[in-house]
Amino acid sequence: MKKMYTDNLPQIAYAAEQVQQHEAQVANTCGIAMFDLMKQAGLAVYQVIGDVYPNASRILIFTGAGNNAGDGYIVADLALMDNYQVTVVALKAPECLTGDAKRAFELFSRHQHAPISWHAFINDSAADYDVVIDAMLGTGFSGPLKDSFSNACAWVNKQHNIPVIAVDVPTGVNANSSQVCEQAIFADVTVSFIALKQGLLTGLAKEHVGQLLFAGLGIDDTFSITIPTAITFKRLSYLKEALAKRSLSTYKNQLGHVLCIGGNLGMAGAIRLSAEAALRSGAGLVSVATHPENCALVQQGRYELMVHGMRSPNEITQLIAKASVIVIGPGLGQDEWSRALFKIVLNKASVPVIIDADGLNLLASLQSTSLPKGSVLTPHQGEMKRLLSATKNQWCEDRFDCVRTLAKMYQAVAIYKGPGTLVCEQDRININQTGSAALASAGMGDVLSGIIAGLIAQKMNAFEATQLAVAIHGAAAQNIEHLGSRGLLASDLFPEIRRLIG
Repeated sequence: MKKMYTDNLPQIAYAAEQVQQHEAQVANTCGIAMFDLMKQAGLAVYQVIGDVYPNASRILIFTGAGNNAGDGYIVADLALMDNYQVTVVALKAPECLTGDAKRAFELFSRHQHAPISWHAFINDSAADYDVVIDAMLGTGFSGPLKDSFSNACAWVNKQHNIPVIAVDVPTGVNANSSQVCEQAIFADVTVSFIALKQGLLTGLAKEHVGQLLFAGLGIDDTFSITIPTAITFKRLSYLKEALAKRSLSTYKNQLGHVLCIGGNLGMAGAIRLSAEAALRSGAGLVSVATHPENCALVQQGRYELMVHGMRSPNEITQLIAKASVIVIGPGLGQDEWSRALFKIVLNKASVPVIIDADGLNLLASLQSTSLPKGSVLTPHQGEMKRLLSATKNQWCEDRFDCVRTLAKMYQAVAIYKGPGTLVCEQDRININQTGSAALASAGMGDVLSGIIAGLIAQKMNAFEATQLAVAIHGAAAQNIEHLGSRGLLASDLFPEIRRLIG
């Protein structure tokens, strides 16, 4: 039998509502009936059960009322035909079903004594089952879970020893925004249909999705050609193609001059990490402007850095004139010295400026400002909240909306850090594929800002450079976390960054 799913994910993604609006149109173009799509979706999930959990024989399926439930009933029908022990917990009675979902239920109910329960949740022991199928709510879900669904999800999440396969979307996850409601299902595997849904690829949603598999159902190629999207999900190997190869005649002045500004008194480490990351990313020259008392600390053991103590913020002007890209913020602080340096950079710089850490906090404190073309902002959630506080009366958990708003506000490339980091320029967004929990360590953001600057110095445009930098940063951590995901230091990434950039 042909395998209906793959772990080789597409490099584009869509808002869930786009898939909902256009799947019937594309299926019609391909000459495939919607009910046949549902049967293929159910078959894909059924194959995953056999492939991923070959010893499973007792299947528990939770269903709702929509097409997601129809997929679940198809799975139940296929499993019963192969003599699995199947139990269905229906959170909505059959009379609530319509269209293709009703037809799928009728296929399931043809089995004599079809095993179905109508109560909202169950009290059985997890020991009674080998795998759970979540077919409760699909791509149309938003908002809090209703009691019956919340109770069912809570029961499933308590069964730590039984694996969960989510049908298209884990119940409780918003496939548009990546918002996750209380009691959302934690799936071990999610099988996504037709097109990747953007909300499954970033933020807290990633932890609920588990391993993501894809089933195009025979219409994915036509869908991607017919329906445009500004959301990409590019692999590192693809992103690296934008980095120009070096010729034998290349010399350092052709590879840019990065100026890293930061490191207030007692905070030398942050700007040192950023500056060394720029070097390790291939920049030709790297200068550091820091507090005078930090100079020896920044340069110790890394003599390739040109380090300048800034007794007066006005001394920065000459260094700005020599730079091809500037990083400002790591360890900068928010005192008068810091503010003066920051304002001079914004007033004098005509080259791209990567604003990180304290630089973002200083930027948020300004009423309005414009940034040089090609500049990059690198906030995590807390910094994003501060930057958007003037435009959003109530904080929105939609990561895509936030990063678009920030990018347009400053006419810059904007990052939204976190699992599945987003990189945005205007309406274009790339969702990063790499990363690791090992990145939750001091100084990691400083390293990322340096990689971005190092790549821009080598004449990559800001959007491509930032995507590649984020991917390399995450991949470096992934590649060495086998040595221990706890205790990874930001400086541990440098040899792997060098190897990945090549």
